[in-house]
Amino acid sequence: IISTKTFRDDVAKLEATRGSPLTTEERSAYLDEVVNDILFYQMCERDGIKVSEGELDSYVAKLRAQRPAGETEQQFSAFLATQGIPYLDLREYYKKQVLIQRWLMTTKSAEIAAIPPVKTEEILSAYELYKSKLVRPDSVKIAFLLYPFKDKSAAERNKGAEIIKGLSERLAKGESFDVIRLKSQESGYAANKEAIYFERSEVFLKQFGKVFYDTVFSLADGTNSIAFETDAGWWIVRRLEFFPQKQLELSDPYRLGQAGTVQDYIAQLIGKQRESEFLQKTFTELFKKLRSQAEIKIIGSP
Repeated sequence: IISTKTFRDDVAKLEATRGSPLTTEERSAYLDEVVNDILFYQMCERDGIKVSEGELDSYVAKLRAQRPAGETEQQFSAFLATQGIPYLDLREYYKKQVLIQRWLMTTKSAEIAAIPPVKTEEILSAYELYKSKLVRPDSVKIAFLLYPFKDKSAAERNKGAEIIKGLSERLAKGESFDVIRLKSQESGYAANKEAIYFERSEVFLKQFGKVFYDTVFSLADGTNSIAFETDAGWWIVRRLEFFPQKQLELSDPYRLGQAGTVQDYIAQLIGKQRESEFLQKTFTELFKKLRSQAEIKIIGSP
């Protein structure tokens, strides 16, 4: 049973996340998705396929630990949006993914094992096809010091300015950036644990803002910025190394600072395409079966 109010509330959240209203066709497709989700959850409950609250807690904690130090809730929400995950529905999203994986392993492990491996010829052919898109933008390896705002009060902004400007003065007198960075946790400010690779792209501009973006690309290698303020807090950025735009070869890292070459990326891309085709066929058959066994009632006009 699906009520008009519940469905409309869900649609409103989805539209807020994506920043635009659903078309009539998208609204109808989303209703089908909601029905399928309900049927899937009922099937999992019936068959004893579960995920605990503790597992959800661990997942969220692990995901936050992987994000940059000092990241605000707004920045974290923006990151999730780029992944197609509504911030307020993070736990529900993960729960669904785990249930899907456990159901597949329980019922479809033999078919998954039979999916053919990716061949070298396929990788070479795909590389030539996607070569024009395999271009790394100008990128900068950076480190930073940050006083993240706890609120937007004048007192909080003044406190941040005092701390970060004090650090800037110490750097100007020759104190080591790394020493100051390593002392961050005990000194009332934040810092990156590992170097970050910052790209000249619209994604980074939107995520960090123009002031931060312009500061990173205006520095010379081995130099520190002055203390500066954004909506997130007060910063000092150190530019470590600049990497100019580059046409990527198969042996190049696909992302700076991350494991995996372009060859690995293409192999994964082809593998995921095969997996996607398999999943689409599998779930089309599953939902057809579940719908044939269910009585579906929609109260009102969603």
